[in-house]
Amino acid sequence: MIVFKDVSKTFRTDSGEVRALQHIGLTIRDGDIQGIIGFSGAGKSTLLRMINALEVPTEGHVEVDGRKVDELPREALRQVRKKIGMIFQQFNLLSSKTVYDNIAIPMVLNKMDMDVIDARVKELLRFVGLSDKAQVYPDQLSGGQKQRIGIARALATNPSILLCDEATSALDPETTGSILELLGQINREMNITIVVVTHEINVVRRICNRVAVMDHGRMVEQGSVLEVFSNPQQEMTKRFVQTVIPDKIPDSIVRSLKKETRNYKLLKLRFLGETTTEDLFYAINRKFPVETGIIFASCNELQGTALGIFIVEAIGRDEDIAAVRKYIVAHNVQVQEVVL
Repeated sequence: MIVFKDVSKTFRTDSGEVRALQHIGLTIRDGDIQGIIGFSGAGKSTLLRMINALEVPTEGHVEVDGRKVDELPREALRQVRKKIGMIFQQFNLLSSKTVYDNIAIPMVLNKMDMDVIDARVKELLRFVGLSDKAQVYPDQLSGGQKQRIGIARALATNPSILLCDEATSALDPETTGSILELLGQINREMNITIVVVTHEINVVRRICNRVAVMDHGRMVEQGSVLEVFSNPQQEMTKRFVQTVIPDKIPDSIVRSLKKETRNYKLLKLRFLGETTTEDLFYAINRKFPVETGIIFASCNELQGTALGIFIVEAIGRDEDIAAVRKYIVAHNVQVQEVVL
């Protein structure tokens, strides 16, 4: 388990102090795929680098498996770092060494037996699907192949934690998908805890089970991906989520609604899991003297659970529409009024 306890970080520069992190509290459980998302300068990479003590807090502590990594002596820290792999946006492969030798580097530095190194490199090349590339050089590889080699190198010492710093930002969408599938496979088959730093909300949606949102060094929202994506609380989180799960009425429909002369309200409904929208709308139209029409609808899958968002125009008397809202809430569906 990784625990950030009231962590702050201040960098001192020639132009003054920069507060990169401010009172961060976060727990990452074993086996999680934890996403940390924010715009450039949010402090997310600084936070990531504290897990293996490449950066240390100005205040607070970071614990890995109950040990304060920022206080460990050099040799103890070296042992902890053996169990933490890291992959990078720009791959960080040595162009003068073959793919085989790049993967072997961590094991050579740990002075492992050459037979063990050989077997492990070949095993990892098979795992990432690049057995035929052992003797080629990084410049001969595509971006996706380079990142697969970076992942293989990060796995060389059998880590229990894998840190991903914008690992897919330099890749095209199709290659990004294949790398995310590989990371998911690593998490499932090796039970490795993965921490993903990214500015791409779609990466979080596709692979993570938990997410923390950062803004200017602060943690503004955190929770399961299902919780945060289905009901974001902070404006910044809402902006991120809306890029992959739209929930706004198109402008052309807004203009049309503003011309409506009958009394109406717009209700935004969020359905999770097996709730049946057809049955609910059918019951509303039978039970209440209210006319309804679906203005907007979307459906996405998060962590194996369907998330449906509907914006409904309810036409009728205010008291009847209020009764409809109560009925919807009673059926465990989130509902809120949309004001144009």
